[in-house]
Amino acid sequence: MTYFQNVFADEFNSAIGPIGDRQLNQGWKCPPNTGRGRDLVITWATPTFDLSGNDSDGNSKANLTIRVSNNDGQDLWGELVVDVRTGADSASAVTVAEVVSLLNADTNFSGWFTAESKEVKNSNGTSREAVLIRQIQQHERMKFYIVNGGAEEVLRFNERSGIAELPTWFDRHTIANRKNFTDSLGFLIALNTANNVDAAVIDNAKDNNDKSLGFSSGTVQADWQLLKGRSDNFLFTKNTVDGSDRVTETILYPAGAKVGDLAKKTSYSYTSDNIHPDQVTEEPYVLTSGDLVTP
Repeated sequence: MTYFQNVFADEFNSAIGPIGDRQLNQGWKCPPNTGRGRDLVITWATPTFDLSGNDSDGNSKANLTIRVSNNDGQDLWGELVVDVRTGADSASAVTVAEVVSLLNADTNFSGWFTAESKEVKNSNGTSREAVLIRQIQQHERMKFYIVNGGAEEVLRFNERSGIAELPTWFDRHTIANRKNFTDSLGFLIALNTANNVDAAVIDNAKDNNDKSLGFSSGTVQADWQLLKGRSDNFLFTKNTVDGSDRVTETILYPAGAKVGDLAKKTSYSYTSDNIHPDQVTEEPYVLTSGDLVTP
Protein backbone atom coordinates (compact mmCIF):
# COMPACT_ATOMS: atom_id res chain seq x y z
CA MET A 1 0.00 0.00 0.00
CA THR A 2 2.72 2.40 -1.05
CA TYR A 3 3.31 4.79 -3.92
CA PHE A 4 6.77 4.40 -5.39
CA GLN A 5 8.75 6.73 -7.63
CA ASN A 6 11.25 5.69 -10.29
CA VAL A 7 13.66 8.56 -10.92
CA PHE A 8 15.79 6.59 -13.39
CA ALA A 9 15.56 6.10 -17.15
CA ASP A 10 15.06 2.32 -16.90
CA GLU A 11 11.83 0.54 -16.02
CA PHE A 12 11.56 -1.21 -12.66
CA ASN A 13 10.23 -4.75 -13.13
CA SER A 14 10.32 -7.32 -10.36
CA ALA A 15 8.43 -10.22 -8.82
CA ILE A 16 7.05 -10.82 -5.36
CA GLY A 17 9.16 -13.59 -3.92
CA PRO A 18 9.76 -16.24 -2.82
CA ILE A 19 6.12 -17.19 -3.47
CA GLY A 20 6.03 -19.53 -6.45
CA ASP A 21 2.94 -18.05 -8.05
CA ARG A 22 3.29 -17.19 -11.72
CA GLN A 23 0.14 -15.08 -11.80
CA LEU A 24 1.17 -13.12 -8.72
CA ASN A 25 4.65 -12.46 -10.04
CA GLN A 26 3.67 -10.96 -13.37
CA GLY A 27 3.52 -7.26 -14.06
CA TRP A 28 4.89 -5.56 -10.94
CA LYS A 29 6.40 -2.55 -12.64
CA CYS A 30 7.19 1.10 -12.08
CA PRO A 31 7.58 3.01 -15.36
CA PRO A 32 10.85 4.70 -16.28
CA ASN A 33 11.47 8.39 -15.88
CA THR A 34 10.71 9.43 -19.46
CA GLY A 35 11.84 12.99 -18.81
CA ARG A 36 15.55 12.20 -18.55
CA GLY A 37 18.36 10.21 -20.13
CA ARG A 38 20.75 7.86 -18.41
CA ASP A 39 23.36 10.59 -18.09
CA LEU A 40 21.30 13.80 -18.07
CA VAL A 41 18.22 15.54 -16.70
CA ILE A 42 16.36 18.68 -17.80
CA THR A 43 13.91 21.04 -16.16
CA TRP A 44 10.25 20.73 -17.21
CA ALA A 45 9.02 23.97 -15.66
CA THR A 46 8.60 27.08 -17.78
CA PRO A 47 11.10 29.80 -16.75
CA THR A 48 11.51 32.12 -15.00
CA PHE A 49 11.59 30.23 -11.68
CA ASP A 50 10.16 31.50 -8.39
CA LEU A 51 12.70 30.18 -5.90
CA SER A 52 11.76 32.57 -3.11
CA GLY A 53 10.76 31.19 0.27
CA ASN A 54 10.28 27.52 1.10
CA ASP A 55 8.70 24.46 -0.50
CA SER A 56 5.42 22.99 0.75
CA ASP A 57 7.25 21.06 3.50
CA GLY A 58 9.16 24.11 4.74
CA ASN A 59 12.53 23.45 3.05
CA SER A 60 14.34 26.29 1.32
CA LYS A 61 13.63 26.53 -2.39
CA ALA A 62 17.16 27.85 -2.83
CA ASN A 63 18.68 24.38 -2.55
CA LEU A 64 18.85 21.78 -5.31
CA THR A 65 19.81 18.38 -3.88
CA ILE A 66 21.47 15.76 -6.09
CA ARG A 67 22.39 12.23 -5.04
CA VAL A 68 25.29 10.50 -6.77
CA SER A 69 26.63 6.94 -6.81
CA ASN A 70 29.75 5.85 -8.67
CA ASN A 71 30.78 2.62 -6.92
CA ASP A 72 30.49 -0.68 -8.78
CA GLY A 73 27.47 -1.94 -6.85
CA GLN A 74 25.88 1.52 -6.91
CA ASP A 75 24.82 1.04 -3.31
CA LEU A 76 26.80 3.98 -1.89
CA TRP A 77 25.22 7.37 -2.45
CA GLY A 78 26.64 10.80 -1.76
CA GLU A 79 24.68 14.05 -1.70
CA LEU A 80 25.35 17.46 -3.22
CA VAL A 81 23.36 20.53 -2.20
CA VAL A 82 23.70 23.51 -4.53
CA ASP A 83 22.27 26.98 -3.87
CA VAL A 84 20.61 28.02 -7.14
CA ARG A 85 19.02 31.21 -5.78
CA THR A 86 21.64 33.31 -4.01
CA GLY A 87 23.24 35.65 -6.53
CA ALA A 88 20.25 35.80 -8.88
CA ASP A 89 18.87 39.26 -9.62
CA SER A 90 15.44 38.27 -8.31
CA ALA A 91 14.71 35.24 -6.13
CA SER A 92 11.15 35.18 -7.45
CA ALA A 93 12.20 35.24 -11.11
CA VAL A 94 15.43 33.25 -11.46
CA THR A 95 16.44 32.70 -15.08
CA VAL A 96 17.75 29.57 -16.74
CA ALA A 97 21.08 31.31 -17.32
CA GLU A 98 21.36 32.17 -13.63
CA VAL A 99 20.64 28.60 -12.53
CA VAL A 100 23.22 27.29 -15.02
CA SER A 101 25.80 29.80 -13.82
CA LEU A 102 25.23 29.02 -10.14
CA LEU A 103 25.47 25.28 -10.76
CA ASN A 104 28.70 25.48 -12.74
CA ALA A 105 30.23 27.85 -10.19
CA ASP A 106 29.77 25.29 -7.41
CA THR A 107 33.01 23.32 -7.10
CA ASN A 108 31.32 20.18 -5.76
CA PHE A 109 28.84 20.19 -8.62
CA SER A 110 31.43 20.86 -11.32
CA GLY A 111 33.46 17.86 -10.18
CA TRP A 112 30.60 15.59 -11.24
CA PHE A 113 28.46 17.51 -13.72
CA THR A 114 28.15 20.25 -16.28
CA ALA A 115 25.10 22.48 -16.67
CA GLU A 116 23.93 24.30 -19.77
CA SER A 117 20.94 26.08 -21.24
CA LYS A 118 18.96 24.08 -23.79
CA GLU A 119 15.98 24.92 -25.99
CA VAL A 120 13.52 22.02 -25.92
CA LYS A 121 10.12 21.28 -27.43
CA ASN A 122 6.98 21.07 -25.33
CA SER A 123 4.34 18.43 -26.06
CA ASN A 124 2.12 21.12 -27.64
CA GLY A 125 4.82 22.07 -30.15
CA THR A 126 5.99 25.24 -28.44
CA SER A 127 9.54 25.71 -27.21
CA ARG A 128 11.00 26.57 -23.83
CA GLU A 129 14.42 27.19 -22.40
CA ALA A 130 15.53 24.50 -19.96
CA VAL A 131 18.39 23.76 -17.59
CA LEU A 132 20.24 20.62 -18.68
CA ILE A 133 22.50 18.79 -16.23
CA ARG A 134 24.84 16.15 -17.64
CA GLN A 135 27.15 13.87 -15.68
CA ILE A 136 30.83 13.85 -16.61
CA GLN A 137 31.41 10.11 -16.16
CA GLN A 138 29.85 7.49 -18.42
CA HIS A 139 26.47 6.20 -17.25
CA GLU A 140 27.88 2.68 -16.79
CA ARG A 141 30.09 4.03 -14.00
CA MET A 142 27.77 6.50 -12.33
CA LYS A 143 24.12 7.12 -11.47
CA PHE A 144 22.45 10.22 -10.12
CA TYR A 145 19.03 11.64 -9.43
CA ILE A 146 17.42 14.85 -8.24
CA VAL A 147 15.86 14.76 -4.77
CA ASN A 148 12.24 15.90 -4.47
CA GLY A 149 11.58 19.17 -2.66
CA GLY A 150 13.54 22.38 -2.31
CA ALA A 151 14.38 23.91 -5.70
CA GLU A 152 13.15 20.73 -7.42
CA GLU A 153 9.57 21.62 -6.45
CA VAL A 154 9.90 24.59 -8.84
CA LEU A 155 12.39 23.36 -11.46
CA ARG A 156 10.69 19.95 -11.88
CA PHE A 157 13.51 17.77 -13.18
CA ASN A 158 11.42 14.80 -11.97
CA GLU A 159 8.13 15.82 -13.54
CA ARG A 160 7.95 12.71 -15.72
CA SER A 161 9.43 10.23 -13.30
CA GLY A 162 7.63 6.90 -13.10
CA ILE A 163 5.00 6.50 -10.37
CA ALA A 164 3.33 3.22 -9.39
CA GLU A 165 1.27 1.90 -6.50
CA LEU A 166 2.78 -1.41 -5.41
CA PRO A 167 2.40 -3.78 -2.43
CA THR A 168 4.44 -2.86 0.64
CA TRP A 169 6.77 -5.82 -0.03
CA PHE A 170 8.49 -3.76 -2.75
CA ASP A 171 9.80 -1.36 -0.11
CA ARG A 172 12.82 -3.70 0.03
CA HIS A 173 13.77 -2.43 -3.45
CA THR A 174 14.06 1.23 -2.46
CA ILE A 175 17.34 3.10 -2.51
CA ALA A 176 16.89 3.64 1.25
CA ASN A 177 16.75 -0.13 1.84
CA ARG A 178 19.55 -1.09 -0.55
CA LYS A 179 21.69 -2.40 2.36
CA ASN A 180 18.87 -3.89 4.43
CA PHE A 181 17.93 -6.74 2.08
CA THR A 182 20.34 -8.97 0.19
CA ASP A 183 17.99 -9.09 -2.80
CA SER A 184 17.32 -5.33 -2.86
CA LEU A 185 17.60 -3.72 -6.28
CA GLY A 186 18.07 -0.29 -4.69
CA PHE A 187 15.93 1.22 -7.41
CA LEU A 188 12.80 2.94 -6.07
CA ILE A 189 11.85 5.82 -3.80
CA ALA A 190 8.95 5.25 -1.39
CA LEU A 191 6.68 8.30 -1.33
CA ASN A 192 5.07 9.40 1.92
CA THR A 193 1.55 10.72 1.32
CA ALA A 194 1.70 12.58 4.65
CA ASN A 195 4.42 14.85 3.20
CA ASN A 196 3.21 17.70 1.02
CA VAL A 197 6.10 17.41 -1.43
CA ASP A 198 5.62 13.67 -1.95
CA ALA A 199 1.84 14.04 -2.18
CA ALA A 200 2.27 16.59 -4.97
CA VAL A 201 4.63 14.23 -6.84
CA ILE A 202 1.86 11.61 -6.79
CA ASP A 203 -0.99 13.98 -7.66
CA ASN A 204 0.91 15.66 -10.52
CA ALA A 205 2.42 12.51 -12.07
CA LYS A 206 2.49 12.66 -15.89
CA ASP A 207 3.41 10.37 -18.76
CA ASN A 208 5.71 11.18 -21.67
CA ASN A 209 2.83 12.88 -23.52
CA ASP A 210 2.19 15.29 -20.65
CA LYS A 211 -1.00 13.45 -19.66
CA SER A 212 -1.92 12.99 -16.02
CA LEU A 213 -1.56 9.45 -14.69
CA GLY A 214 -4.64 10.02 -12.54
CA PHE A 215 -3.11 9.14 -9.18
CA SER A 216 -4.40 10.68 -5.95
CA SER A 217 -2.31 10.80 -2.80
CA GLY A 218 -5.57 10.73 -0.84
CA THR A 219 -6.46 7.29 -2.21
CA VAL A 220 -4.09 4.55 -1.11
CA GLN A 221 -5.04 0.93 -1.77
CA ALA A 222 -4.35 -1.86 0.71
CA ASP A 223 -1.95 -4.59 -0.39
CA TRP A 224 -4.78 -7.08 -0.88
CA GLN A 225 -6.55 -4.64 -3.21
CA LEU A 226 -3.42 -4.32 -5.32
CA LEU A 227 -3.36 -8.09 -5.85
CA LYS A 228 -6.52 -7.65 -7.96
CA GLY A 229 -7.56 -11.26 -7.60
CA ARG A 230 -4.58 -12.73 -9.40
CA SER A 231 -3.19 -15.03 -6.70
CA ASP A 232 -4.68 -18.17 -5.15
CA ASN A 233 -2.18 -17.88 -2.30
CA PHE A 234 -4.32 -15.20 -0.63
CA LEU A 235 -8.03 -15.99 -0.42
CA PHE A 236 -11.15 -14.32 0.96
CA THR A 237 -14.22 -16.31 2.02
CA LYS A 238 -17.81 -15.10 2.43
CA ASN A 239 -19.90 -17.55 4.48
CA THR A 240 -23.68 -17.89 4.74
CA VAL A 241 -24.86 -19.41 8.04
CA ASP A 242 -28.38 -20.68 8.82
CA GLY A 243 -30.35 -20.36 12.06
CA SER A 244 -28.73 -23.50 13.43
CA ASP A 245 -25.27 -22.00 13.02
CA ARG A 246 -24.47 -24.24 10.06
CA VAL A 247 -22.56 -22.99 7.02
CA THR A 248 -24.84 -23.37 4.01
CA GLU A 249 -22.75 -21.59 1.41
CA THR A 250 -19.23 -20.25 0.95
CA ILE A 251 -17.96 -17.91 -1.73
CA LEU A 252 -14.19 -18.29 -2.14
CA TYR A 253 -12.16 -15.85 -4.25
CA PRO A 254 -8.62 -14.44 -4.55
CA ALA A 255 -7.84 -11.30 -2.53
CA GLY A 256 -8.52 -8.13 -4.48
CA ALA A 257 -11.04 -9.68 -6.89
CA LYS A 258 -13.87 -7.41 -8.05
CA VAL A 259 -17.51 -7.66 -9.08
CA GLY A 260 -17.74 -9.81 -12.19
CA ASP A 261 -14.62 -11.85 -11.43
CA LEU A 262 -14.71 -15.63 -11.18
CA ALA A 263 -15.08 -17.29 -7.77
CA LYS A 264 -15.95 -20.70 -6.37
CA LYS A 265 -19.30 -21.26 -4.67
CA THR A 266 -19.63 -24.23 -2.33
CA SER A 267 -23.13 -25.25 -1.20
CA TYR A 268 -23.82 -27.48 1.83
CA SER A 269 -27.08 -29.44 2.27
CA TYR A 270 -28.17 -30.89 5.61
CA THR A 271 -30.81 -33.45 6.58
CA SER A 272 -33.07 -32.51 9.48
CA ASP A 273 -31.03 -31.13 12.38
CA ASN A 274 -27.76 -32.79 11.41
CA ILE A 275 -24.71 -30.61 11.89
CA HIS A 276 -22.71 -32.31 9.13
CA PRO A 277 -23.72 -31.85 5.49
CA ASP A 278 -24.84 -34.86 3.52
CA GLN A 279 -24.15 -33.10 0.22
CA VAL A 280 -21.48 -30.64 -0.85
CA THR A 281 -21.30 -29.12 -4.32
CA GLU A 282 -18.73 -26.78 -5.83
CA GLU A 283 -19.39 -24.69 -8.92
CA PRO A 284 -18.07 -21.66 -10.79
CA TYR A 285 -19.56 -18.40 -9.64
CA VAL A 286 -19.42 -14.74 -10.70
CA LEU A 287 -18.90 -12.28 -7.86
CA THR A 288 -21.53 -9.68 -6.99
CA SER A 289 -21.12 -6.68 -4.69
CA GLY A 290 -22.69 -8.52 -1.76
CA ASP A 291 -20.05 -11.25 -1.93
CA LEU A 292 -17.08 -8.98 -1.33
CA VAL A 293 -15.52 -8.87 2.13
CA THR A 294 -12.73 -6.70 3.52
CA PRO A 295 -10.23 -7.30 6.34
